[in-house]
Amino acid sequence: MIKNSVFLLVFSLASLVAYSQTKSDLLYLLDGQKEVKIKEVGLTSIKYTHPNEETVYTISKHQVSKIVFASGREEVLESPIKEVNGLDDFKKVFITYNPEDISGLQPKGQLFSKATGVTTLSSINQVNNRALDKLKIEAAMIGANVVFVGNTFQRGNQYGGENQAGSATQTSFSGVGYSTKEINPQVLKSMVESRTFHHYQTHKLNRNSWSPDRTIATRYGEDRKPLMFKIEELIERDGELFVKTKNIPSKAKELKVIHADDEKIILMERNDKITINYFLITDQNSYFKN
Repeated sequence: MIKNSVFLLVFSLASLVAYSQTKSDLLYLLDGQKEVKIKEVGLTSIKYTHPNEETVYTISKHQVSKIVFASGREEVLESPIKEVNGLDDFKKVFITYNPEDISGLQPKGQLFSKATGVTTLSSINQVNNRALDKLKIEAAMIGANVVFVGNTFQRGNQYGGENQAGSATQTSFSGVGYSTKEINPQVLKSMVESRTFHHYQTHKLNRNSWSPDRTIATRYGEDRKPLMFKIEELIERDGELFVKTKNIPSKAKELKVIHADDEKIILMERNDKITINYFLITDQNSYFKN
């Protein structure tokens, strides 16, 4: 009897050890969770492998909100990276100079911003903050929630003399916008095809302007109700979704989808100097239920 009890205890412990070794750890990312085997949790990054694989991957701790280890222990991380859905969320855009923070993220495009003081008495900090806000605004409008800054230029106030004009302080940033959100074109396509839309607002950013313009775009029909329309054509290319529609006054043949949910969709038109968002609300939006 004693031998059997000892055997059962040893067998149970061995089974528990084997189970803990095969059970995966969980990384909770901003766009979902991932089963992995944690190799190392460092000061700024986490090293892991996929189950039954040997290749070691590295991810910034900023991209992780929580770790649940196979043992059951949890470690909560305070990530500065937040969800950004268009212009209204621009202050949530995360600025980084660390290349580890963008590892594995989806690039969304090049960014540039510049701000110049009005006079030679302008505050350097105020001009710097204005340039930074413009960078975040452009990032939000192209569907990015993280910006990796590659170059920064800053010039202080230069006071002129008798034969030389002065110049005000100036700051410029250039970088690349990235998104933590993985777009599923098929899910997005299905949603767009099942909805009717109303063009509610237009947001326009000119790099030479102080701030973006917001325009109410609502048009009404003869019944005094907002005009609704279907999007005529959807195009999937390189993992992104583009639309064609005659119901938006755009010069572009195709508009890129940068955000979509049950209540709204944001389309983007962009050239070297101007970024435009067309903010559409769906027939499921609370606007139509008031």
